[in-house]
Parts: sequence; structure tokens; C-alpha cells
Amino acid sequence: MNNQKREKSFYSGSVADMTEHAAALIITEAYRSIADHGRFSLVLAGGNSPRSLYRQLADGIETGCLEHYGLRLPDGEQTEKNGQCTLMPWQQTWIFWGDERCVPPGHPESNYRMAEETLLLHSPLPVDHLFRIPAEQADAGRAAEAYETAIRSFFSIPGHPHTPENVPAFDLLLLGLGEDGHTASLFAGNVQALQESMRLAIAVDAPNGNPPGKRITITLPLINHARNVLFFTFGKAKARLAEKIYRKEECNLPASLVSPVNGRLFWFTAQP
Repeated sequence: MNNQKREKSFYSGSVADMTEHAAALIITEAYRSIADHGRFSLVLAGGNSPRSLYRQLADGIETGCLEHYGLRLPDGEQTEKNGQCTLMPWQQTWIFWGDERCVPPGHPESNYRMAEETLLLHSPLPVDHLFRIPAEQADAGRAAEAYETAIRSFFSIPGHPHTPENVPAFDLLLLGLGEDGHTASLFAGNVQALQESMRLAIAVDAPNGNPPGKRITITLPLINHARNVLFFTFGKAKARLAEKIYRKEECNLPASLVSPVNGRLFWFTAQP
């Protein structure tokens, strides 16, 4: 399996440019992962920021965009095409979520529903390639345990003993950034969640969330074991905060704790 060196990159520009560039990177990494180990595991972010990105992934990207952004598909790898567009390899892609509000999947605040509206209904992803967080369950703690079990089963990694070494590595993990510096559903005031070192998914209370309430989130060990972590933000305020985190001028926020152990970190800040 390929060993990726630790590196980080920061990009800022218009919504159109950042959306296209981020989608091109994701599609490239999908084909690289398939060439390397036969499949691509993608973790989706919630909120409103990635809506344009998900629509772009559903549509694919013009093949010339890869060269424009200095990206290259693996040699000899067969790619999905639609005219002049390179498409995501959906048949070899598996999708997960980084966090979810404790609401039914059809609820307006559901991260799953947002992804369904912008991406899933517009792409031929097999239904059994979706790993939705069962956040509508009455017991959020058990729902988090069920989600962790599903993740471990997918990667064939045992849950016991619970050790830092037993952490799966997603191929690419998307994250958003709150104006308060939270990411996924890891908030600054929840020290226990930020210090969680064994569990991959936990239930949290988010009194400062939008909206406030109980949520399920993946934890920092799982985030930091990903091969690629990609922040996608929207708006000038978040762009300024993202740059401070990238330059290590802000080190005490949840998002500043994202530092892939052996992977790459990308920041895409889209500004209107």
C-alpha cells in the first residue's frame, strides 16, 4: 500500500474555482486509491458549505481540469467518462459521514438528507455502499457504537482491544469548519470528546451547535488516521479563520487539532 508523506496545502479563491479544484482532487484520489487497493472510502462533511462540491462530484469534472490543477490519474487506470467529463468511480466508492444530528434521515437538518439531495440522488452509487449514521435511534450512545462497529467491519479491524493502533484509515475525509472553530461535531467546550483516544464514534451534546442538540461524531484519532483530509469552507470569515489555523496562529480550536499522522491535509477556502 502506498505510504503518503505528511504534507499540507492551502487554497483560496472563488466558489467556482475551489469547488472545481477540490472535486478534481477527490476524483484523482479516488482513482489512485482504487489502483492501490481496489476501492475508495470517502467520508462526507455536513452543513451547507459542501453543497456545491457535492453537486460537482455528481457531475464530474472536465478532463482538462486535472492538468490545470497539476493532477494526474494513475497510468493505465480505466476511468468513467461522460463526454469530456471524468466521473467518480462510483462502483468502487464507499461513502461514510463524519457527523450527524440526532434527527431522522429525512429531517431538514440531517446531513444525510443534504448529501442525498446534492449528490446521492444524482449518482449511480450502489445503495449498499452507503454507511449512514443511524442517528435517529433513541439511544445516541448505542447508535454511535453501531456506527463504529460498521466502520470496523468495513475495514476488517477488530474493536477489541481498544487501542490507538486499531484505527482504520479512510482514503479521503471531508471536513467543514464552524466560525467557532469546531469541525465535524467536535466543539471547543467538550474536552472529553476532544480527548477521546479509543472510540471512533461518540455521542455528544452540542449546546452551541446550529441547531443545539445531541449529535454523533467521529473522533480525532479516526480523523487523523485518514490518508487525506480535506477542509472545504465557504465565506470570508471562515477563510480568515482557516488561514490562521493553517499558519498555526490559532492552536486551541478543535479544527487546529486535525493533523493527519501519515496523510495529507488540504484547505480549500471558497469566497463569494
